[in-house]
Amino acid sequence: MPNAPREYRGGIHEGIDFYQVDNCTAIHEGTPVRAAKDGTVIRADLAYHSLTQAELDAADAKVANGHANDPDVLDLFRGRQVWVDHGHGIVTRYAHLSGIAAGIQVGAKVAQGEVIAYVGDSGTPESLSAPGTEEHLHFELRTNDTYRGARLPPDEVRALYTALFQPLAP
Repeated sequence: MPNAPREYRGGIHEGIDFYQVDNCTAIHEGTPVRAAKDGTVIRADLAYHSLTQAELDAADAKVANGHANDPDVLDLFRGRQVWVDHGHGIVTRYAHLSGIAAGIQVGAKVAQGEVIAYVGDSGTPESLSAPGTEEHLHFELRTNDTYRGARLPPDEVRALYTALFQPLAP
């Protein structure tokens, strides 16, 4: 959940991770990722290259020097990504992707539920040390320049996200 410590980089988490073991659907490499809401793609890492040991070592050095939450470090550890702008300052980010769906590129319009990408483990340290063990979807809900739930206690974050994912009343 947002604000959880991330020991491998000495920072905090800014989204929700969906793994095979803790949700109501099967998640593994290649599981389709669907847009949470209608919007416009503002980032699609079509030319992504897999994390290298040299990049990981450089990021670890930055973390050791107190830069765990620098944007370039966070970006590296998120791996391949798709971002969708839903208007009104709301953006969803999908990370650790193994691939991006055909037709998804910057400027593309997407509909709620449309397949935009596929689950993977890109950007995780385990993608180098133990491939296939960290397959999950990292989902971020951003409002303006921050992640939803920033600086809130865990019970408030959980309540906030629970309310967001409740079905609408008819």
